[in-house]
Amino acid sequence: MAMMAMCMPILPGKKEKWLEMMAKLKEEPMKSTINASRDAAGVHERSFLQETPHGDFVIITLEGDDPVASFGKMLADPTMAEFGWAEFAADVHGMDLNAPPPPPPTMVYDSKG
Repeated sequence: MAMMAMCMPILPGKKEKWLEMMAKLKEEPMKSTINASRDAAGVHERSFLQETPHGDFVIITLEGDDPVASFGKMLADPTMAEFGWAEFAADVHGMDLNAPPPPPPTMVYDSKG
């Protein structure tokens, strides 16, 4: 299994909105729908909140056979539009999900590799 990690800022004043969305991810029907979209994309997602003196960040890990391809599948999944994911990402993270994605992260250290 391969793994990919990404870090995204939570814009100032948006942490509560982010936390509200994370709470919704744990409730039905969103939980089953989002989990099914990750399964269909072939990836296991984990999200972490990193609070720092310089702002808050989301750290997302994607684990699967091809996490980069899975990320693209997740973004293209029509259920993401159903939950207003593009609007949420723009408001909370300053990301335009309709723009070309940034290059995938580069692993620079692996204690097992």
